[in-house]
Amino acid sequence: MIWQIVKKQVLLLLRNPVQLLLLVGLPIILIAILGTALGGMMSGESPEINVKLAVIEHEDEEEQVDRFVESIEDELPPESVEEIGANIDGLMPIRILKEDVLRSEALEEMVDFHEADPSELAELVDDNTYTAIIEIPENFTYDMLAYMVLDEPTQPELQVSQNEEHQIGTSIVNDILQQYQEQLTLGTFLSKNGIDERAIALDEDMFVGEITPINQGNPVTSKGYYAVGMAAMNVLFIASTIGSIAFLEKKLHVFDRIILGNVSRWVYFVGVLLSAMVIGFLHLLIVYGFAWLVFGVTWPDLLAFFTVTLAFATAVGGIAVLLTAISYRFNSELITNFFSGIIVTIMAFLGGSFFPIGDSSVFLRTIGNLTPNGAGMSAYLTILRGDGMSEIWNHILFLVIFAMVAIILAALSFPKRGSSA
Repeated sequence: MIWQIVKKQVLLLLRNPVQLLLLVGLPIILIAILGTALGGMMSGESPEINVKLAVIEHEDEEEQVDRFVESIEDELPPESVEEIGANIDGLMPIRILKEDVLRSEALEEMVDFHEADPSELAELVDDNTYTAIIEIPENFTYDMLAYMVLDEPTQPELQVSQNEEHQIGTSIVNDILQQYQEQLTLGTFLSKNGIDERAIALDEDMFVGEITPINQGNPVTSKGYYAVGMAAMNVLFIASTIGSIAFLEKKLHVFDRIILGNVSRWVYFVGVLLSAMVIGFLHLLIVYGFAWLVFGVTWPDLLAFFTVTLAFATAVGGIAVLLTAISYRFNSELITNFFSGIIVTIMAFLGGSFFPIGDSSVFLRTIGNLTPNGAGMSAYLTILRGDGMSEIWNHILFLVIFAMVAIILAALSFPKRGSSA
């Protein structure tokens, strides 16, 4: 008789194509969308950023350097002037900015750098493709050398025009110029105090050892992650769907006719439990099978995979009979609707179905693992990384205990023969 009830529940679901499409088609669509859209973020790749930058120099730097050297010949001893002249290449701030910073290997793929004539300024300002325009005023190098060598109190400043529509780009330009200014200030300080720059350089040979990654397991792709996340979330709707079918049978007096047929209510109870388990198990296999065929999501340990799937399906069955018992007890489908509309979303968020929320906080990870979908996700992701049963037994145990508690609560709540149900 139990098998007949399970068969009836499965046939009722199969005869509802809309419900069936939502249960099976929705997670597949979400896996494709989320896995593709968030693939870069999940793999830790940096977004492609292009910063178009123009530099306008209002006065030739070499002329300013020559003028500065001539000006100090009467103020400094000849040997000092000769030393400054010999090291003048390292004191040219504009050359350092253009050659050592903006054309550096680290920035060449990110910064599209152009040198422009002052007559082009108006045209560049109107060109919305530029992220920023750096203007170097007249006497900049001369004043900078006077600040660095002669301790003049005023430090010259660059004039920067930023395109506010390129917020990320302007932030990068500001960071570049800040680093440039700090290096100039540091170089000036070291020069004035007679400190060799090599004295503060980091000796990498002092550090010996080998860098070893903490997690040496297989990386989980974005499509693998969302295959697990969407399957773990959507299988919860199986519980509410079975609960709704059971409550509809109560309204249509199907349950009453079963009882009048001298069939124990526990037969119906077990039938609902097993039907939710079977459908939930098949649902997970269908979604993961599709993910395997289309997205290449494979499971290194099939025994662990089927064990987790069975435990997860049992937890779904426990939720289904609990929803059925409560709705029968209060003669209302409100709890089932509340579960599918609100509780599933909260559980999916805490469990990490939308994004790996557990990576941001140990507390949130612990809370997530205390939900059946979160425990299931943790177990599935651990298997995808290449670990086996020894690493997931705690999640499996939690799913089994969760299912037992839900079934016991459902049994205690299920109406007795002759009650108002």
